[in-house]
Amino acid sequence: MDNRCLSARVRPRHLGRARYPFAWGLVVPLVLASLLFPAPALHAQDPGAGLDAQVQTLLSTMTAEERVGQLFLVAFAGNEPVPGSDIAQLIRQDHVGGVVLLASNANFYNRADTPRQVAELTNALQALAMTGTGARIPLFVATSHEGDGYPFTQITGGTTPLPNAMAMGATWDPDHARTVGQVTGLELAAMGINLLLGPSVDVLHTPWPGGQADIGTRSFGGDPWWVARMGQAYIQGVHQGSGGRIATVAKHFPGHGGSDRPPDQEVATVDKSIEELLQLELAPFIAIAGDASDDTTTDALMTAPVRYRSFQGDTRQFTAPLTFDPEAMDALLNLDEFVAWRRTGLMVSASLGVPAVRKYFDPTLSTFPHRRMAKEAFLAGNDLLLLSDFDLAGDWTVQLENVRDTISFFRAEYQNNPAFAAQVDESVARILWRKLKLYPEPNLEAVQVHAAAALQVCGLGTEITQLVANQGLTLLYPDPNAVPIPPRQGEKILIFADARPVRECPVEACQPFPLLSHTAVEEVLLRIYGPQGTGQIEPADVSSLPFGQLQKYLTGEEADYDVSTVLAQADWILFAQQDVNPDQALNSDTVKRYLNHSLTAASRQQSKLVVLALNAPYYLDTTEISQLALYLGAYSKTTPFIEASVRALFAELTPVGAAPVDVQGINYDLQRQLAPDPNQVLPLVLTEPPPGIATAPPLTARLQAGPILDRNGHIVPDGVEVTFYAEYETGAYAAPRLGTTANGQAEAAIPLTAAGQIRFRAESEGARRSQEPVLAVQPPPTATLMATRMPLPAPTATPTRTPEAEPTSPPTATPTAAPPPTSPTTTRPVDGGDLLLAGGATLLVILGGLLILRRQPRRPSTVLRWILSAIAGGMVAYILYALAVVRPEAWGILPDTTWISRLTVTALAGIGALLPLALLARPSGRHR
Repeated sequence: MDNRCLSARVRPRHLGRARYPFAWGLVVPLVLASLLFPAPALHAQDPGAGLDAQVQTLLSTMTAEERVGQLFLVAFAGNEPVPGSDIAQLIRQDHVGGVVLLASNANFYNRADTPRQVAELTNALQALAMTGTGARIPLFVATSHEGDGYPFTQITGGTTPLPNAMAMGATWDPDHARTVGQVTGLELAAMGINLLLGPSVDVLHTPWPGGQADIGTRSFGGDPWWVARMGQAYIQGVHQGSGGRIATVAKHFPGHGGSDRPPDQEVATVDKSIEELLQLELAPFIAIAGDASDDTTTDALMTAPVRYRSFQGDTRQFTAPLTFDPEAMDALLNLDEFVAWRRTGLMVSASLGVPAVRKYFDPTLSTFPHRRMAKEAFLAGNDLLLLSDFDLAGDWTVQLENVRDTISFFRAEYQNNPAFAAQVDESVARILWRKLKLYPEPNLEAVQVHAAAALQVCGLGTEITQLVANQGLTLLYPDPNAVPIPPRQGEKILIFADARPVRECPVEACQPFPLLSHTAVEEVLLRIYGPQGTGQIEPADVSSLPFGQLQKYLTGEEADYDVSTVLAQADWILFAQQDVNPDQALNSDTVKRYLNHSLTAASRQQSKLVVLALNAPYYLDTTEISQLALYLGAYSKTTPFIEASVRALFAELTPVGAAPVDVQGINYDLQRQLAPDPNQVLPLVLTEPPPGIATAPPLTARLQAGPILDRNGHIVPDGVEVTFYAEYETGAYAAPRLGTTANGQAEAAIPLTAAGQIRFRAESEGARRSQEPVLAVQPPPTATLMATRMPLPAPTATPTRTPEAEPTSPPTATPTAAPPPTSPTTTRPVDGGDLLLAGGATLLVILGGLLILRRQPRRPSTVLRWILSAIAGGMVAYILYALAVVRPEAWGILPDTTWISRLTVTALAGIGALLPLALLARPSGRHR
C-alpha cells in the first residue's frame, strides 16, 4: 500500500471553492489520528492555577541534577537509542530536557518509510526518559519543518511536500497558512515530534537579492501586519492539527529581516532602535505573544544571534548578539506587549554551535569556549539551550564531551551560586509548565505514538500544497494581456534547471542528490501534456540540462553536451531557477549570465525565454526581465509548484497570486501595492441613527467604511487612515473625522448640530471615491410649533382719494383701523411626563372597561380589539394635544399652567381611549 495515499481524495478545485479552514483532504487522516494515538488535552484549554500547582509539586521532587538537565535541548548522532548509547546516557544520567532530530546526524534517512522510522525513534527516546528511577519527565523532541524540502525541512521522506512561508504569503490568505499548519501539526504529532522549531515570522521588508542577509522564502513577506496574520494562522493550525500535542518556537526573535548577513553564518547587525523595531520587526512577535489559552499564541520564541546598533538610541553603541545580551533581552521582554506572555512563554536559544556564534566568541576559530557560550546564553534569558554542532570540527565525540562538560559545569554553578540556582528554577518551572500542558498526565502511554499509524497518516496533504501552489503562483512579467501563446505541437522546448547537489549526512546511507532534478520540469510537463496526458507535446521535442552545462558553454569550457546546437534549435527556453548565491551554489547565477552574455544574443532573439522562479522572485533586474517572454513566481521547488508553473505556461492555470515582497526588477513596491486602490469606490454605511428614524439635532452620526482593498485586491493592513466627511445641502461642512482600519474596516463618529440634509463620504489616501449615504436631520419639534404660531404683521394704511379734494392737492391717507397687536401665544412643550400620564389614563380606561364588561363574555379576539383600539385612541389624543391641534390652553379657554396642561392631556387621553372602547362594547349577539 502506498503510504502517501489513503482512501479517496478531494480535488483541489473543491478545496478552493469551499474555503474551509480545515480542508476536506484532512478529514480521513484526522479521524485516523484520533483513533490511533492517544488524544491529549486541547491546546486552547485554560491552564489556570491548577497547572501552576502541578508544576511546583513536580519541581519540588526534582534533584539539582534533574533540574539543570531540563535546560538542554541536545543533538545526537545515530538512530539507535539503546541502553548504553550516547543519547541514552544524556537522557538517563544527565537528565537532558529534550533532543533535536536532524537528518545531518543520521537520526533518520529520508525515504518512503521515514515516518515510521521517526515514530519508532521518538518512542524509544521517550521510553528512556519515562522509565527508570528519579523524576519521569517527558522529553521535548524537536525538529525544523519550514517547507520546500531540504535544507529547512528535516523530515522529507514519506511526508507531505509542504509549501514554504513565502509561497503561503503569496496567496494572501491566512486560511491557507492555517491549513498548512494543520497538516504540519498532524504529521509531526503522528511521528512523536512535540516541539516545532518554527515558524519564521521575520519581516523581509528590504530584500537583499544575492546578498549575505537574504532570508528568501523563509519569510511570509515584507509587511509586518500580513506576516503577523499568516504567522498567527499557521501557529493555530499546528496546534489544531496536532490536537495540542506540539509546541511552536517562532523565530528569529526579535527579527532579522533587516540584518546585513545570514544569522547562522556570522553575526548579523540591525541598525535600529527599540522604537523602530516595534514598528516593523517586532510587530509579528507581539501578535503571536498573546494569551496562553489562545491557540494563535506561540509557546516559545527562538532568539537570534543578531546584534543591534542604536538599540537604546546611541548610534555608537552595539549590543552583543541578542542570544547573549541580558540587558537587551530584558529591555525587550519587559515591554508591555511581552510581560504577560513571558510568565509561561519559553525563550529558546539559537543553536550555540553555528558559525556565527563560533566567530563571535573567537574570530580566529581556534577555540570553542563551550562553557562560556552556554552560560552567557542562559544568563541572557534563554530557558532552553540548543546544543547542536557543538564543536569546531564537526566531530561527534568532541561534541558529546562538550555537551556533558557543559551540563556538569551548570550543576556546579547551581550548587555554588544561589542567584544562578534561582534563575535555573524559574526556567525549569516554565519548561515543566509547557510539558505538562502537552501531557496533562505525563506517563509512558501518553507520550508514545503508533509507528504504523504515522506511516499511514503522513503524506496525505499533497493536494493542499497543490492548492497553495495554484493560489500563490504569480505572473511577474509581462502584463496579463501580453502573455505568450502556449507552446504548440512540434515546437522544441529546452529546459535548464538549477540541479545543485546536496548531501544530508556524512554516512554512506546518505547519498548525494539534487535539490531540484534537472529533469523535474520535463517530467511534469510530459505527465500532463505528453502522450500519457493530453498528447500536445512529444517527448522528442523536450530536452533538459542542468545549469552547469550552460555555465560551461558560457565560460568557454568543454561541456558534456552540444549546448550550442540545442540552443539554436529551441523555440522555447525554460529556466528553473532557485536563488542566486554563487558563494554557496556555484552555478546559481546561470540565468543572469545567459541574459547578459553576447554568445546567446541570437538564441535570445529567436526563442521565447521563460523563467520559473522556484525561490524568491527578486533576483533578476529590469534589463534581464525585459528579455523574457514569461516570468512566473512559484516560490518553491517541490513538484506541486512546478506543476502550477507548467500549467500556467500552457494557459491552463491563470496566476492569481501576488508577490508578498518588493520586486525591484518589475517596479513592484509592496507598500504602494498595499495602499488603498485608487480605482475602488469605498463602501460606506451609516450605522447610526438607523434608517427611517426621525432625528433632530444635536446628534452623532456613526459611519463605517470598508472593506477597503489594496491594489492587489486584498484588505488593507490595520492602521490605514480614512477621513470621513459630512456636507450639508447648503454647502456647509461638519468637521471631518479621522479613523484607522482594523481588518479592512474603519469607523468614525461625526457630531451634527444643525438640521438639514447631510451627505457623507470617505477618502483613504489615493482612494477618493466612496458611497454617499444621506441623512435628513429635522428641526426640533418645539421650533416648528413656535414658527407656525407667529402672527401675521399688522396691515399698513391704504391711501384714498376724497371727492372734495382738489386734483392738485396731495392725497391724504386715511388709516384703516387695525387690530391691536398681540403677542405670540406660547404653550408649554410636551415632555416625558405628559406621555406617561397619557399612557396611564389609557391603561386605567382599559382596566375599567374590562371590569365593567366582564359580565358580558367576549371572544378573545374581541377583547384584543378593545385593548388595541383603546391604546390607539389614547395615543391619537396625545399626539393631537402635542401638535396643538387639540390644546384648550392654546385657545385661551384654560390658563396655561403646568398642572392644568398635565390634567388636560390626561383627560384627553382617557377620552380618546374611551371612545373606541365604548363603540366596541355595544351589545351584539354576534359577540355573545
